[in-house]
Amino acid sequence: MSLPLVALLPDPPPRQALGTFPSPVQSLPDLAHQLGATSLTIKRDDLNGTPVGGNKLRALEWLLPEAGPSVVSLGGYGSTWCAALATVAKATGREAHCALFPQPWSETVAGALGTTLANGQVHLASTPHRLPFALVRAWLTARTCGPPTILAPGGAGPLGVLGSVNAALELARQIAADELPRPDAIVVPLGSGSTAAGLWLGCQIARLPATICAVRVASPFIASRRRIFRLIARTRHLLQQRGLDLPDFDVPLVVITDQLGAGYGHPTGAASAVLTQLAQAGITADLTYSAKAAAALGPLAASFPHLCFWHTFDPRLALPPAMHHPLLHQARTYAESLWPLPKST
Repeated sequence: MSLPLVALLPDPPPRQALGTFPSPVQSLPDLAHQLGATSLTIKRDDLNGTPVGGNKLRALEWLLPEAGPSVVSLGGYGSTWCAALATVAKATGREAHCALFPQPWSETVAGALGTTLANGQVHLASTPHRLPFALVRAWLTARTCGPPTILAPGGAGPLGVLGSVNAALELARQIAADELPRPDAIVVPLGSGSTAAGLWLGCQIARLPATICAVRVASPFIASRRRIFRLIARTRHLLQQRGLDLPDFDVPLVVITDQLGAGYGHPTGAASAVLTQLAQAGITADLTYSAKAAAALGPLAASFPHLCFWHTFDPRLALPPAMHHPLLHQARTYAESLWPLPKST
């Protein structure tokens, strides 16, 4: 168990142990050569827990102790945040209510939605603009168990960010132990901003001079540099309240904006190509987050010879649904009415 942040905090917030840390690092020399990098290491957060892992597990460890018997959150139909939340909430005696907006349909989306349905309550929005109505339905249903706890998408709040602060400190220990070369850049998907904010803060605390390259995979309204630094500021305040003196150490942050494609959940050619390359190395990615982030590795290699890719996606959260739930059919109908699937000829 690797919890360097807990060791640093005089007064750590309560935490519910869910994961197994540190998550391993894996060198990918063949892929590094293909991309033109000197070295490429992948941080395997898909292996940080059982029965599920992923970067959201890190956030939930800090969020759940303050949660009541019912929790409400939101995401896309294929949200692995909602899938992880529902799974962990059920395992800890809570009930998750998730309001979900449509995104382009795929097997991964169906799998993640199936996981959420199997473990929590789902309230579908038929279009993105109707998400507020689905959120109200989720809240009204959840409050029958008492005042519900509302969690931001992706766990993007100061407590949730602590999981990724600890993750960066964990990585610094692995670098010190020569498990990987010191990266010039850490490449991570940018959705809610929680993981990027936590890695930035953790690198600052560890005085690790690596550039955080956050690859936008969601709307610029949500996935922005401003949002990351707002999360950093709020989390810094929490850490200072808990007794941690933060160093004056600058960590570069770059937001990569050219991998989003047509929008959230829309596949791109570059993401599809790197997904295949990762699969050849035994790593399962998804086209919404991890593959789009990995698609930025090649263009970054010239400026950052030693790369670390933060793998946030756990495919166990998106296994093919084991049931035929009517909401799966309804969600697919909604999604395909907005983004029809190509017809075979």
